[in-house]
Amino acid sequence: MNPEPHAEILSEVREAQKRLAELSNPLKEAERLLKELAEKRNLDDLKKLARILTRLRSLPPVQAEPALELAPLIGVLEPFLREQERTRPLYFGRSLREAAEAQGIAFAVLTAEPPEYRLDPFTVAADFRKGSAELRYARLAVCEVELDPGVLLKTRKKMHEALQTADFTPEAYFDRVLVAYRRVLGGRPMGERVHLVDLLPELAFLAQSERFRRDPSRDHYQPYGRVRLAWDLARLRRSGILGRSGWRLGLGSATMATTRNKEAVLYLEDEAGRGQYYLSLWFAPDPASQGA
Repeated sequence: MNPEPHAEILSEVREAQKRLAELSNPLKEAERLLKELAEKRNLDDLKKLARILTRLRSLPPVQAEPALELAPLIGVLEPFLREQERTRPLYFGRSLREAAEAQGIAFAVLTAEPPEYRLDPFTVAADFRKGSAELRYARLAVCEVELDPGVLLKTRKKMHEALQTADFTPEAYFDRVLVAYRRVLGGRPMGERVHLVDLLPELAFLAQSERFRRDPSRDHYQPYGRVRLAWDLARLRRSGILGRSGWRLGLGSATMATTRNKEAVLYLEDEAGRGQYYLSLWFAPDPASQGA
């Protein structure tokens, strides 16, 4: 997170902790003794009652107020917090860049406020107050991890491998989307537009294995959500296979009004992370792809 632990800060915290522990010990002992007195059997035991009374009389007075004891520590922590808020984003961005470049991963600073970075093919949204980062694709959350360059790069590799499946072929995926589209149409004429998000349930079912079809239980289900849909559609577009077997796939851009409801639209990215929101999809006859 930051260059090195600040020894003086840790020392101040430990000293304050020690002082307050010394102040609170008499109170803790008094509480323990009063808890004993709250039991009738101890009031009936005069010998024990006398012993407790002697201990209560011998307790040292608490002469300091916790707020006064903490004042020196607060005076150190306030400037430390301001300094960390100023320097931590700079240090983190530099550390992440160096770690990414060492692994040959494209990196860029996207925005300073809020702090966002490009860690190809994902966006990293950093929260320095929480000490965490959200990994995003297509403006959708993929996962949240510790705000640490090493952890981020390890997670980025894992998530990328999960999305970039080796069994993906553009032709097979085109056919799968076509089947899902027909199911959503439910008998309506080909060429009508359907919402992209309405394809998700059908595509999720079509993505399942034969094992799931034989026994559709949770243990056999393979998730297929919005991130995966955005990823696969982007791969299909990059392949250039948008026409096949006499059909042409079309994508309808979202308007300013429809993008307000992020649940109804999908952001499709290019390889540089640029893109736009889309609302709908359709298939129309394409003589040029007849027989492809």
